[in-house]
Amino acid sequence: MNANAPMALRPDDWLAGLLGKPAWHLTPSAEPNRPVEVPTGQPCFIDARLPVTRTEVARKLEDAGFRLVDTGMNFERPTWAAAHSRHCRLSVPSDRAAVEDIASRNFTFSRFHLDPIVSNDAANEIKRQWAGNHFAGTRGDGMIVAEVEGETVGFLLYLLSGDVLTIDLVAVDSRHRGKGLARDMIAFADSLVPGVAILRVGTQLANAPSLRSYMGDNFRLISSSYVFHYHG
Repeated sequence: MNANAPMALRPDDWLAGLLGKPAWHLTPSAEPNRPVEVPTGQPCFIDARLPVTRTEVARKLEDAGFRLVDTGMNFERPTWAAAHSRHCRLSVPSDRAAVEDIASRNFTFSRFHLDPIVSNDAANEIKRQWAGNHFAGTRGDGMIVAEVEGETVGFLLYLLSGDVLTIDLVAVDSRHRGKGLARDMIAFADSLVPGVAILRVGTQLANAPSLRSYMGDNFRLISSSYVFHYHG
């Protein structure tokens, strides 16, 4: 292996369309002496995620013009077979408009919302399309929605891998927060999604309400990672 080869870039056409410029994901090398090379002479966006212990790579990214926008916190816990959900069900196609609307209005701490170069409109549209992609069959393995008086007011998009369910995206409409609806959707995943033994979820260090909620629901911290953005 050539230790002087640059780190790998993987294109993201979906994100490029939303940001209006080429977009890539950078995978940091396991070898800290590998250089970081970025495209020059054109507008572009690159993101990179790495464990917080890899400070030598973090310095290389900063030297190359990357800026830290987020610290991701990853949690997990075993499922609770006796969990009870009061307001939840699996999504149906007619939920799409409500879910997209909730996603477009109820995120504040995502890495795109925390990036001062990305407009709030663009960050909101990323979340709207991310949630909507489930109904197009291109994102997630399932979705749970929360209802209040027949109105869809929250959603939880999840990924399945073996007996692990990962919460990919979760939101509750601001008018209905504080009612335990996010916990209800997690309880639905606990007891009604078959074959699941472990729940995993990620959130941002800046998102104190989510951190308190997950720790109060007996999730334990398993890892943390830096998220860097580069705007060419």
